[in-house]
Amino acid sequence: MKIRDLRVIAALILVLVPAPAQAGVIKENLARLIRKIGIHGNGSYRHPLDRDVTKGWGYGVSIGLSPGHTNGWKYPFALTFFTQDLHSPNGDEFASIRTRALLGGIGYGWHFGRFSTGIQLQTGYALNHVSVKGDLEHAFNAAMVSVDVGNSWLLRPSVKAEYFLTPKFSVRVSGDYVYMRPRIAVTTPTERFEGRWDESNLHANFGVAFYPFRK
Repeated sequence: MKIRDLRVIAALILVLVPAPAQAGVIKENLARLIRKIGIHGNGSYRHPLDRDVTKGWGYGVSIGLSPGHTNGWKYPFALTFFTQDLHSPNGDEFASIRTRALLGGIGYGWHFGRFSTGIQLQTGYALNHVSVKGDLEHAFNAAMVSVDVGNSWLLRPSVKAEYFLTPKFSVRVSGDYVYMRPRIAVTTPTERFEGRWDESNLHANFGVAFYPFRK
């Protein structure tokens, strides 16, 4: 057999052999991810830092991942949805802003038997939509009032903890600070209000979780 033929065979082995191994790694990672998927039932309280912005209690169901079994770095991604209400200078509630954001970041988790805790820092881009509520003209004592809101970047540091009552069922709590300053503008025939409302807020969350495939 010639040296050239050996080189060709060696090249084919390098190309073909990793494929099954790589497929096995992908399959293993996918199975590990599926085992972590669970359903979260949540109750939460959101406290805006601006007195002209309000929110309160909220409840819902979401899909999430279990914290795992080992300490280490994590790279969490998340979707966040929330709504906050805006008030005019005279105190009237005149609009709500609905925020939808995709977040990604870095974190670190610790595990002590059934108890898991962690910290993380995430950033993302928020899509904001405004809905007018109440009597807009009365809120600003003017006719032909318009409200506009822009999209914005968002920063969210957070801390969380979870305790497993059984291998598949847990109770969980978390707290985070959301920093976001979308452009909010209210225009009347004689005046323009801009930069008045700060959407940043503190958020506390508590609930239960069920992970049907967790081992």
